[in-house]
Amino acid sequence: IDKSESRTNWLQRPLTNKQLEYAAADAYHLLPCFNLIIDSVKAADLFNIVISESELVANKREFQAPDELLDKDIKNAWQLRPHELAILRELAVWRRNKAIRKNLALNFVLKEHNMTEIAKRGPASLNALRQIPGVEAIEVNRSGVEILKCEQAKALPEEQHPAILKRLIDFPSYKKVAKEIKQKINKVAKEHNIPEDVMASKKQVNQLISWNWKLSAAQKEQHIKPDLLSSW
Repeated sequence: IDKSESRTNWLQRPLTNKQLEYAAADAYHLLPCFNLIIDSVKAADLFNIVISESELVANKREFQAPDELLDKDIKNAWQLRPHELAILRELAVWRRNKAIRKNLALNFVLKEHNMTEIAKRGPASLNALRQIPGVEAIEVNRSGVEILKCEQAKALPEEQHPAILKRLIDFPSYKKVAKEIKQKINKVAKEHNIPEDVMASKKQVNQLISWNWKLSAAQKEQHIKPDLLSSW
């Protein structure tokens, strides 16, 4: 199936004929696939698990992390110093608020991989912002002034700066604990004849460890539970 339209602008109106054909092809090809798959799922007595997994995805999409935790999930945020993390957090809050206000996907407002570079380099002008590798002209033209305002967060008192983020690999016992969890998961997966990566991916194992090791008790109350503690 032609994938050339998958990354086009689906917010534009009117949609092009190629986009309409692409969208129609989704229904044309996927509905017969769905009928085949759902029969297999029911035959294996896994229908309730599929529904539970779908609910998990929906709940995760619905969850809104509190402002003070937004910077923790940004890629490469661990590389930043406290005053740079303050900027990153401000950028993350601004990006989410604008995405909600404009009804846009987050990366349509500002691409995630650009955020850490902006926080690290601290541009003081639109021209300096344009010089950052990866930052696109459309991002600067559309939101440059708002992005530069986020730089003001570096002037916050030190005690208000976020703490440096630790990677899981920085914890001495990480590899041992991850291996033990994976062994337990593999055992259960074999007992139920479910593929190991479907039972729990590496990302989900890391999510569970991070939730336990990186969040305070108060933060856990505000944060969504890890997949492995909230689904089938």
